Amino acid sequence: MGSAIDTQAAAVNQLTARWAAGAGEKDFVVSGAGVWPLLALLAAAADGPARAELEAAIGLPAERAQGAALEVLRIMAEAEDLSAVLGAWFAEGLALHPAWIDSLPPDTIGRLTSQDALDSWAARGTDGLIDRFPLRVEPDTMLVLATALVARTEWREQFVDAVLRPETGPWRGMTGRGLTRTTGDLSQVALLDGPDLVTRVVVTGTRDLDVHLLLGAEPVGTESPGVSPSGMARGAEPTAAKSPGTNSPDTALGVQPTATTARGMSSPGAVLTSGLAALTGQVPIRDHLPPGTTGPGLRVSQHRAPRPGDRLDIRMPPFEIRSSHDLCATPELFGLTAAMRTDRNHFPSISPEPLALAQGGQDVLARFTREGFEAAAVTSIGAVAVSMPLSAEHLITQVEVVFDRPFGFLAVHRATGLAVVAGWVAELPTRTGGSDDLFG
Repeated sequence: MGSAIDTQAAAVNQLTARWAAGAGEKDFVVSGAGVWPLLALLAAAADGPARAELEAAIGLPAERAQGAALEVLRIMAEAEDLSAVLGAWFAEGLALHPAWIDSLPPDTIGRLTSQDALDSWAARGTDGLIDRFPLRVEPDTMLVLATALVARTEWREQFVDAVLRPETGPWRGMTGRGLTRTTGDLSQVALLDGPDLVTRVVVTGTRDLDVHLLLGAEPVGTESPGVSPSGMARGAEPTAAKSPGTNSPDTALGVQPTATTARGMSSPGAVLTSGLAALTGQVPIRDHLPPGTTGPGLRVSQHRAPRPGDRLDIRMPPFEIRSSHDLCATPELFGLTAAMRTDRNHFPSISPEPLALAQGGQDVLARFTREGFEAAAVTSIGAVAVSMPLSAEHLITQVEVVFDRPFGFLAVHRATGLAVVAGWVAELPTRTGGSDDLFG
């Protein structure tokens, strides 16, 4: 991985971390990878206070922003499990500088015609996962920039349907849909030694996209002495297909709800920030977990078993989360405060006509099922003219991890460490009879 790619992925992930820190404690999903290229393109074309604020938001100087934005989009477009497109539309009568047009990829710019045309673009760019454009075209809308991205993978090892009945934490006493999986690859689980201890499980996709599941500490004193080791209801423990161990012939891995810290329950922002920081080595990763190790939702034990081989047992709920975000509601987060003022032309490199930002939005989806994961995001920013308003033979080690309370997740491009989406699962999905098939 080259240093330029490292810098760009880290900059995107830093924006994602700041966004997640202020996203609250209910279900949410955000895509910093969707909004960052747009902010970088605007930074490259801006001057004055707007340029300075946008530089601070993207974490790069404006002189490098255009190339970095296009490189991030290229990385996603050329990945096996990702795709990304950029679009730009201008209203009739708006003059654009030829140099700015030429700086964008071919076939990026078109005439702003109708809401239906933008909705169709969003649907095409997300394989139908998002069918409406997040920005509403107004009579004074002069310029629209947007990205659309899709992330989709199947698991190397699928999960099995189960029933999840947590006996501790915020979901205690509830019954919901669950997934379970047993694998012999203990390298998928680790503890992140950040400000708050976080358990991380990497669920690997078949090609180049993985999902990182992140569990923080629950409040001290919420453990129940009667909790089952699996975190599932006793008598309802599902059976998962077992995989032969690939490490030592006499070790196994599993996870259960265990409160091991006096720091109290970690916030969604703190958990996701630790997971994002670990992607660039800013948080120590403890992946050697000897018997006796405990962490949030995690326990490592050693016992006799009829077969050799390590075991990692995972219990968690499936989830589907949709979020809509108004970027202009928190302009300081995205470096948009100055660019929304109507007192000057903030983007002289785009047009000789004075332009100010008036709208910004993102619609994003993330879905995790027994078969795989998919996510999509459409992000858009709109500008107006500034005059307008805006049996015991083998000794094995077993690790159990149970996500039986609110947890975070990241969809990560494996080669670059770019977090495509980040989110928080606050509510336990209720059990239904519907199918979760993504690929069937």
